Amino acid sequence: MATPTALPTPTQRVLRALRLHCPECGNGGIFRNWLRMKDRCPTCELKLDRGTPDHFVGAYLVNLIIAELLFAAIFAIWLLSVWPDVPWGGIEIVAVAAMIISPLITYPFTRTVWLAADLAMDPPAPSDF
Repeated sequence: MATPTALPTPTQRVLRALRLHCPECGNGGIFRNWLRMKDRCPTCELKLDRGTPDHFVGAYLVNLIIAELLFAAIFAIWLLSVWPDVPWGGIEIVAVAAMIISPLITYPFTRTVWLAADLAMDPPAPSDF
């Protein structure tokens, strides 16, 4: 398929990415499953891995930061809401589970947003399709 004639704005790309759609064309179906992207967008055929070494290391880092900040905010709200009778045993169990689960929940979003940011900084060339 040919490259799109009008490039989307960075805001459009990020909004599409937050819906787990292709940042370039806006269509869905770019994930094989929750943790694996397809090689190309099924609609516009954009290569979803831009081909540079360690391209998605940034997505992993952003994912970790967002997941941990989200966890810290929820933990602080919970702690303040039950203070001074904090159920430390329950918090221990929930905290460990949340630290494992939160990066898995946020991963697809950070991966597509990272791709959107990369496309905004380095627009796709015809060879990317």
